[in-house]
Amino acid sequence: MALLYHLLFKIEIMKKIYILFFAAVVGVSLSSCKKYLDVNVNPNQATSGTPELVLPQAITAVANLTWGQTIGLTNANTSSSFNFYGSQAVGYLANGGGVSGWGAIISYDYASTDQQALWNNSYDVATDIQYVIDNTEGKANYAQFNAAAKVMKAYTFQRLVDQYGDLPYSQALKGAASVTPAYDKATDIYKALADLCDAAIVTFKANPTAASLFKSSDPLFGSSSTTAIEITRWIKFANTLKLRLILRGGSKVAFTNKTFDAAGFLDEDATVNPGYVKSSGKQNPAWNAFAYSFAGAAVGAGAQYVPTPFIMGFYNGTKLTDPARANVVYKSGITTATNQLGNQLATAGRGLVPNSWFRGTSSTSYESIGIFKGPDAAAPLFLLADSYFLQAEGALTGVTTGTPLTLFNSGIQASFRYLYKNSTGAVTAGKDPVADATAYQAANATKYIANYGLAVGQAQQLEAIITQKYIALNFLFGDEAWNEYRRTGYPASNSDINAATPAQTIVSIAGVSTAADKLPARLLYPSTEFTYNAANVPTGINKYTSKIFWAR
Repeated sequence: MALLYHLLFKIEIMKKIYILFFAAVVGVSLSSCKKYLDVNVNPNQATSGTPELVLPQAITAVANLTWGQTIGLTNANTSSSFNFYGSQAVGYLANGGGVSGWGAIISYDYASTDQQALWNNSYDVATDIQYVIDNTEGKANYAQFNAAAKVMKAYTFQRLVDQYGDLPYSQALKGAASVTPAYDKATDIYKALADLCDAAIVTFKANPTAASLFKSSDPLFGSSSTTAIEITRWIKFANTLKLRLILRGGSKVAFTNKTFDAAGFLDEDATVNPGYVKSSGKQNPAWNAFAYSFAGAAVGAGAQYVPTPFIMGFYNGTKLTDPARANVVYKSGITTATNQLGNQLATAGRGLVPNSWFRGTSSTSYESIGIFKGPDAAAPLFLLADSYFLQAEGALTGVTTGTPLTLFNSGIQASFRYLYKNSTGAVTAGKDPVADATAYQAANATKYIANYGLAVGQAQQLEAIITQKYIALNFLFGDEAWNEYRRTGYPASNSDINAATPAQTIVSIAGVSTAADKLPARLLYPSTEFTYNAANVPTGINKYTSKIFWAR
């Protein structure tokens, strides 16, 4: 699929992505805040879009890219989703027994055609976001649309930079005006994204109460109890995203402003729900891609995968003891079958139906808990646990204020809380995230990676923070865990696959990487770039040694 912003007709196509279905139900949507956005594009039927139609589908599409149920992606087997790609690389899941033909998933021998949907789909969605920005700039009645679109643009490009490095940015998303955009340096893009967050915050603060049109068009925070809370949550979201950029960019980026708005950081999970229901094309993207179809049939791809011994070691006592979270993350808790990435022998653990992470027996008999909470559950965009662990690192390194120990403990509690939430967003009856987090830390009383107060020196303290983030992001944001691993080297993994046990390394035993850590460093630019933007796409990129600028 060609990179859509290269096409001369992208402006018109962009206006109608998702809108055909949405326009048919907009009357109901605006009154009930229940929206679902069709992913089909009919290039032969021109339809005009407005910010109130384009923004909600763009926010939904950004969230859906985490699980690969956007713009033609039909199941997790495509591996064209940020979470799924990252989860393979960082040790959350591996190939299951009884299945062959894994290719680059286990070899790391990435080609320019591997994962190129991450690039193409992200730019496609970014074009819609840019349409909102362009058509709301300077319009008082659309100010909040403009601010929200800038936050979503920053989120989208941060995700792209972290996998590809230098990108078309300043000249991109201009349609026919710039069909072969130049590439910007990744560090410059990071600076621009932080500036976007600042600009969005300024606009939100100048418009502190959500207009009814914005509230009804906001599938992220629109369900907040009051319009003032909704805007405050957008400000906190922008603050938290900026914190991630500053921590990851470090001294390599000349950020304009390293301070944060007094509103603080996310204090709730940021999740998107445009009105997911159990029906064709309207289910939660994770459920639809990896659990059950709307007709109740198990999605075949899910059963092909299993968790790895490396991640299971953080639950089963090998590294840490954590049966409470294991019992909501995995179908059979700590007894769920595992496999080391790349092992295709008879010893390879086999996946379960519909997948090894589903807590239940069918599409109608399941626990609304853990990762697959139901077809109507919201899709996570930014976890509260991630917010707390970012704040803990910020406090540790002097980027923000706060007490690292307190923030670290809050991050662990937030992880339990998210996993214990049901499809309505409420903590499941009988579950106590605070008590269970406390019990978890007591069960691992001698382990500094679970008890921050035992960590000696900044290296151990950072290891504790990133390791707990790794556990909290398990099979929810594999790309973010992969980013943090490449940046920090945590959680600790042995690169010597000949000496390491399966629980000690994330490295594939079938990997062909020539890097010292035996892992890939990045994705290659997609083949579409060499077809449509050959004069600008960087050459000489090595998938094993050409690291993203923030990598260790």
